[in-house]
Amino acid sequence: MSAKNCPICDQMNQCMMASGQDISTCWCVLSDYSAVELIKRYQLAYPQASLNKEQCVCQSCLAQMARMSLPALPVVQIFKPSI
Repeated sequence: MSAKNCPICDQMNQCMMASGQDISTCWCVLSDYSAVELIKRYQLAYPQASLNKEQCVCQSCLAQMARMSLPALPVVQIFKPSI
């Protein structure tokens, strides 16, 4: 598998480092998520998944990891005025 492919879905990961560019311009650095932290959580939740350290995940997989790690909100939120 190429360093330019996501180790989870095998799609292009758009990694700047894999393209020989500076990491400071990579989408993962500019994202709202901490890629390193989300990948660590993913590996803890799915120890059977073998992620190659030479490959970056794609934006779609990282967003899915973020959704999975966010606490679920209740379906109905009840407003209780303070007295």
